[in-house]
Amino acid sequence: MSVVPHRRWIARAVVGLLAAVVCSGIAGAIDDDVVLDAGPDEAGMRQPHLIDLGGNFDANLFEQHGNGWVLRSGPGQEPPGPRPSPALERARELGRKRIDRMAAACALTAEQQRRLALAVESDARRFAHEVEAIRTPYIGRQIDMNDQAGQKAWHAFQQDVAKCRDRLRNVFHEGSLFAAATASILDDRQQASLAAEDEARRSFQWRAMVLETMSKLDESLGLDQRQSDAISAELLAHEPPLRNDPQALGRIDSNMRRQLVLMVLAELDAKPLRNAVSERQWRVLSLQMNQGRAMRSAIEAQGLLEKPR
Repeated sequence: MSVVPHRRWIARAVVGLLAAVVCSGIAGAIDDDVVLDAGPDEAGMRQPHLIDLGGNFDANLFEQHGNGWVLRSGPGQEPPGPRPSPALERARELGRKRIDRMAAACALTAEQQRRLALAVESDARRFAHEVEAIRTPYIGRQIDMNDQAGQKAWHAFQQDVAKCRDRLRNVFHEGSLFAAATASILDDRQQASLAAEDEARRSFQWRAMVLETMSKLDESLGLDQRQSDAISAELLAHEPPLRNDPQALGRIDSNMRRQLVLMVLAELDAKPLRNAVSERQWRVLSLQMNQGRAMRSAIEAQGLLEKPR
C-alpha cells in the first residue's frame, strides 16, 4: 500500500485530487435558507416577505445542488407562452451524460447508444410527469412569509421539493428502464469494463476524501507521520460503497465529506486506532468519530451510499 503523504505535501495532494473529483466542481450544500431578493415589484418597492413558490421550486430542485434551501423573494417572472418542462430537460441531460460516460468506459456501439437513449427518454418522461404533477400547483402561487399560513405553505413546499430531489437522484437507478436496459444491452466484456471503471472512480473519490480529512485531523490532533499512515491505512482498507453518481456527489460539500470519513472511522475496530495515538489525541479523535457516527442516517438519506442488495 502506498504511503499517505503528510503535512505540507498532503495539503497540495488534497487540492490536486479534489480538483479532479467530480464533486469538487459542484457547489456544496447550504445549511440555512438564503434569501436572494428579486427585482422591484410593480410599485417599485421590494417586498422580501412575498415568495413566489413556482420560481423557488425550480431554483431548489434544478439549481440548488446542495441539500439546503434557496429562498428567493419577490414576485415570480414566469415567461409567457409554453415552456419545455425543466424536469424533462434536466433528466435528459443527466441521461446523456450517463451514456457518454458509459461509451467512454466500455466502447458502446451506435446501436447500443440508440437503445440506451430510448430508455433514457422513457425514464425522463416518467420522471417529468411525476414532478410536474407536484410542481404545477405552485406555478404563479405567492405566499407571505410574515404570516403563519405562508410559513406552513413553505414547509409543505419543502417536503414536496425533497420528494422530487430524491426522485431525481434515482431516476436512472434500480427499478428504471435504463438500469434494466443496461443489464440486457451490454455484453459481458462491457459489463466488466463498466464495473471496473466505476470501481476506479469510487476508489479515487474515497482516497481524495481520506486525504482531505487527514489534513484536518493532522491540524486538530498534531499527528506524526506514523500516526497519519496508520489511520489512513485503516480508512483506505475499508472503502464504503460510495454511490458513483454525479447527482449524489453533488450533495457532498467539504463538511459532509469529512463526516462521511469520520463515520467510516467510527465503525472500524477501535483498538488499532487507539494504539496509534496518544490518550490526549484519542479523546479528541473519539469525539469527532462520534459526530461522524451520528451522521449515518443523514448520509444515507441523501443517497451518498449504495443501498445494500
